[in-house]
Amino acid sequence: MTTGDGLARFDTKMSTVHKKLLEEAASLKGYKNLTEYVITTMVNDATKVVEKYSQVIYSMRDRQRIMEILNEPTVLSDSFLKASKKRSEKLKKDVSNG
Repeated sequence: MTTGDGLARFDTKMSTVHKKLLEEAASLKGYKNLTEYVITTMVNDATKVVEKYSQVIYSMRDRQRIMEILNEPTVLSDSFLKASKKRSEKLKKDVSNG
C-alpha cells in the first residue's frame, strides 16, 4: 500500500526464529529497530544486484556492438592505401639490400 507522501508499506510474515535472528543482527549492528535493519540491508543488496545486472547487460551490448563493427566491411582510404604501398616497396627494397 502506498501513502500520499511517496512512502510505501511492505508487510511480511516470517517464523519466530527468523524474526529473533534478524532482531539480534539489527541490535548487534546498532540499528534502532528491525525495520531499519531490514530496509537498509534489503536496499543495499538490491542496489548491488541491479548494478551487477546492469554491468552484465552493458557488457553484452558492448560485445554485440563490437562484433557488429568487426563484421562491417572495412573501407580503406586512398591515403592509407598509398602509405601501405609505399611501406611495402620500402620493405622489399630493404630486404633486397639486406
